[in-house]
Amino acid sequence: MLLSKTAIVKWNKKNKKYYEEKGYPFTNYGDEFKVKVEDLTFGSRALVDIKCDCENCENPYLKPMRFQNYNKYVHENGKYYCKKCATKLFGVEKSKITRFENSISFYNWCYENLSKEEADIIMLRWDYDLNIDINGNILNPKEISYGSRGFNNKGYWFKCLEHHEHGSELKAINSFTSGQKGSLNCSKCTVIISTHPQLVKYFLNIEDAYKYSHGSGEYIPMKCPDCGYEKKMGICTLISQGFSCSRCSDGKSFPELLVFNILEQLLNDNFQTQLSKTTFNWCSKYKYDFYIPIFNCIIETHGLQHYECGFERIKSSKKHVKTLKEIQENDKIKEKLAKDNGIINYIVLDCRYSKLEWIKNSILHSKLNDLFDLSLIDWNKCYEYTCNSLVKVACDLWNNGIKNTKEIGKILKLNKGTIVIYLKQGALLGWCDYDPKIASLNKAYKSKKVICLTTNEIFNSIVVASKNYNLQYQNISKCCRGKLKSAGKLEDGTKLKWMYYDEYLKTI
Repeated sequence: MLLSKTAIVKWNKKNKKYYEEKGYPFTNYGDEFKVKVEDLTFGSRALVDIKCDCENCENPYLKPMRFQNYNKYVHENGKYYCKKCATKLFGVEKSKITRFENSISFYNWCYENLSKEEADIIMLRWDYDLNIDINGNILNPKEISYGSRGFNNKGYWFKCLEHHEHGSELKAINSFTSGQKGSLNCSKCTVIISTHPQLVKYFLNIEDAYKYSHGSGEYIPMKCPDCGYEKKMGICTLISQGFSCSRCSDGKSFPELLVFNILEQLLNDNFQTQLSKTTFNWCSKYKYDFYIPIFNCIIETHGLQHYECGFERIKSSKKHVKTLKEIQENDKIKEKLAKDNGIINYIVLDCRYSKLEWIKNSILHSKLNDLFDLSLIDWNKCYEYTCNSLVKVACDLWNNGIKNTKEIGKILKLNKGTIVIYLKQGALLGWCDYDPKIASLNKAYKSKKVICLTTNEIFNSIVVASKNYNLQYQNISKCCRGKLKSAGKLEDGTKLKWMYYDEYLKTI
């Protein structure tokens, strides 16, 4: 007999929807609240007081029991018996005395514990063609017990409603808990290869993409598709934060890269990154993450250190690590400075967690929603681009013929110094042939086009000419200035004579 009229339950993500539909006001996750026993889900773990229904029971008042266990062990006559009384009354083996499998059907359990929509999905997935007993009888979920273990204790056959090619799968009945999406769907529909195929390139073992779902916390070996660096990483971390390579990372935070790609979708080239005194003198020593001229708008992406203390305790080689109070005071100074100098829209995005959904929610609830039509954003595309290394992109531009760090900087909305750092890093990884010494020489002689008078070859710079003939660039320069008669020889011994091309044109 069930004695309790109410029970204590804690709010969680699994039961929130169910109890709200029953009329219980939600407070916070983890908070306790009182529920009428008749409103408890069949599988609730709430403690209830019970009494053995046997009249001759020596100790009828039993210790509190989980509600789900009480339901499992209620006899088909609707009464509850302790193990000792059940053995006397029914002669059930001791190991089985409390399990009466016909207490509630799988069909009834679904419609009593899940929403109608979720229960309908499960019933539609039931495969009547494969769920057949050894006598050839079709097994019906209305007749199958909620506690039944199915074929070889592995469950029953369920179809995939989305992809016919996935076929049916054996799934345990007890896996359908609380209506969570992961338990309702076909397992093949939740694996990485189906949900996030764009991330498969990071998996060292491709079979893992077919094995694990996107919500898995499993740590598996992953590999940077650009430089080949390997490391173990949690799958759910890859989904929420992307892949960060310790070897070829461009050093920019996930929030900055995500906002960069969003603005690029919305504005193309009409925004700037790292606003500083090189843009406006009033910026002084401060830098701002993004600036949109057409809206006179500054966007700041604030990480966790702007909201929580503790970072000042991290060991650092610097003399002083700012406290939370100092960081927040600095934030106020920056905002006041910008507004005092005419910035109309000053937007701070809460990026304390480097997760797509968190930052997306912060953006959708910011003033950016008033400035742009955010429905135009392809969030998946932004996420994919965010996961790409800017180091690799800079090297690709260099390899495609843009041998100018300033021009690459304009394309990537980064300053020249940052591009130089990226190209040096890329050169070490073998992604490009950038050489800072040659680059500086090209800069020095970038307007010095030369012609080899001996062969009539024209070169864009002295450095290019020197590399072509394996000569010292100083000798070609001296020849062009009349300090040497020639520089270098052909295979037949013919001496090479040189001249600045602009001076040569004057002689024609």
